[in-house]
Amino acid sequence: MFTLTKATDVTTGDLAEAYSFPDSDRPVVRANMVTSLDGSSAADGKSGPLGSANDNAIFHLQRALADVIVVGAQTAIDEGYRPPTVDPRFADLRLSLGLSPVPQLILVSRSLRIPADYPTLASPLVRVATCTDSPANARRALIEDGQATLLYCGEKTVDLHLLIDRIANDGGRRILCEGGPRFLAEMTSVGLLDELALTVSPALVGGDGPRIAHGVRLSPPAAMRIRHVMGDDDGFLYQLWERVAGHVVSGSD
Repeated sequence: MFTLTKATDVTTGDLAEAYSFPDSDRPVVRANMVTSLDGSSAADGKSGPLGSANDNAIFHLQRALADVIVVGAQTAIDEGYRPPTVDPRFADLRLSLGLSPVPQLILVSRSLRIPADYPTLASPLVRVATCTDSPANARRALIEDGQATLLYCGEKTVDLHLLIDRIANDGGRRILCEGGPRFLAEMTSVGLLDELALTVSPALVGGDGPRIAHGVRLSPPAAMRIRHVMGDDDGFLYQLWERVAGHVVSGSD
C-alpha cells in the first residue's frame, strides 16, 4: 500500500501515474465518488463533508486528466458546481498530455429542473444533455434566460450511450463522471462504467443518505476488480477499481 502522510504528499508524481486513464481506442468512463464507512454518499446532504485534503487533491487531479466531466444536473446544483477549472498544481501535467487547457462540463437532465439564473449555464465550457421530450418551456427558459447550450441525446429520456458517442465524436476519450448516485447507477446499468475511483471516509454518518449507486437495481451485480488502494494517516482509503472484462450488467427499477 502506498501511504500518504499529509496533503502536501499528493503531487503529480506517483498519483498521476496511479490515476492515469488507460490507453484505449474508445472512450473510458470513470466515476469519482466518496462514501462513509456505513455506505452513505453524503453527510448533511452533500458529499463535501466526507472528503479530506488528500481526497480533494485526487479529485482535482482526475479533473486535470479528463477531457469531459459529466454529472447529474441536480447534483451539480446541490454541490454548487461552477464552470470547470484546472488546479494550478496539475496544469502542467494536463498540458503535457496534450489536452485542452480546461475540461468541458456536461450536466445531464431529462426534466430540466435547472434554475435559469444558474450562472454556470452561461459558460462556453458547459452544456446540458437532455432529450427532445424534455419540457419545452424549460428548454426556452434555459436557452433564452440562462444562455444554456443544450445537447439532445434521445427522445423520451437521455440516451447515455448516445451521450458518450457524442462526446467521443467531439474528441473526448477520458470521461469523468461525478455522480450523483442515481446517475452513476444509470451509467452502470447500461454498461458504460469502466472504472470507479472511490474514497472511503473514516466516518459513520447514519441517516438515510443514498449509496454511491442508488435507485437502479443492477442484475447481476457489476463485477469490479481493484487496481490500487492507498491510505493516509487520517484513515482515508483511496481506491481505483476497473470493470471485469466481458461482464454484462443490466438494470431495473
